[in-house]
Amino acid sequence: MKAIYYITVATVLFFTGCESFSNNQELMNPPEFEYLIQDLDDELNLDTGQRSSARSSLELGRDFHPDPATLWELAVALQQSLTQEQKDLLLSRNQQIDSQILTEENDHHHRRLEHFQRMDDRLMFIMTEEQLPLYQEIIDTKSTLINEITLRYQNEELERQTMRIELMSVMEWFRAEIAILLTEEQQNTLFTERDEREINWRRGRGRWGRFSQDPDELKRAMQSALKLTGDQITILETSHSSVKTALDNLRDSYVDGTSGISAEDFRLSVISIVQNGILDREQVFTVLQQEIIDIHRALVLRFMRHTRWGRT
Repeated sequence: MKAIYYITVATVLFFTGCESFSNNQELMNPPEFEYLIQDLDDELNLDTGQRSSARSSLELGRDFHPDPATLWELAVALQQSLTQEQKDLLLSRNQQIDSQILTEENDHHHRRLEHFQRMDDRLMFIMTEEQLPLYQEIIDTKSTLINEITLRYQNEELERQTMRIELMSVMEWFRAEIAILLTEEQQNTLFTERDEREINWRRGRGRWGRFSQDPDELKRAMQSALKLTGDQITILETSHSSVKTALDNLRDSYVDGTSGISAEDFRLSVISIVQNGILDREQVFTVLQQEIIDIHRALVLRFMRHTRWGRT
């Protein structure tokens, strides 16, 4: 009888322990969190309080991982805890990030990511022999333009904001050229495989935040961190919608050939549209909010060293 009792107790404890272990696993931070904290500590020489605050603030973003919304609370904490010297160092280091990370972050930031640039092998597999040399020409031109922009930025010939806008113009042109090159069937195949690859990649990374693909929650994370007012939110949403519509119309007319503009004129038009949108938004944010935004973008560039969306 005692043997049965002990076996029963042991069984209950075993499964209780397994359940607790499973729950602890679910609550564990993604390893990228600690990598980022270590990067910041190495760069900024954080004191104990700053390090503790940074780690706990980053944990608040688990539900958004691996989206950059993960980093909003950390950006707020660093804005409050870093010295001005540390802030200057954090922002100045942006110039040392490689061009591909800059491009991917910029593309993701503007919510226009379509992952063409990450699927070279698959693209070449579905293309015809006639399409391949044209695709290679597009890729080469894109790389040349990006490298030129990044070099000018690193040589301090471009302001950071101007660099971002020029990078965006290149990516908009790139997507438009791919849309012209591919057939509708090829594009559908690519989009389907892209979505499957993204889901498999996220799941393979372990912790996939419950809000990581909820655009409303991602938007609220930013609004909460910046403490945006109702009026600010309305102005920003209107501006964002106007810019997106203008870019979509420009891209569609370029792809179907009705605009009759050159690739360079297309990029210049993108730059003009985005600059006008920025002028509208610049009047919305306070100095404090803009500083948090700048810190957030600096964090995203570092975070991407360890996440690199869609990469295996």
